[in-house]
Amino acid sequence: MSQTRDNNKKPKDHNAYNQLKNEQEKKNARAGKHNNSKKTDHL
Repeated sequence: MSQTRDNNKKPKDHNAYNQLKNEQEKKNARAGKHNNSKKTDHL
């Protein structure tokens, strides 16, 4: 079977993307979005 791999790809820099994502998460956390401590109403 022939190889279909592309070994000439440039490596992606994920650090810049992850840093941007972390800044968004911090901003959302400060705004009170996506918090994990949900109140249970069935107890």
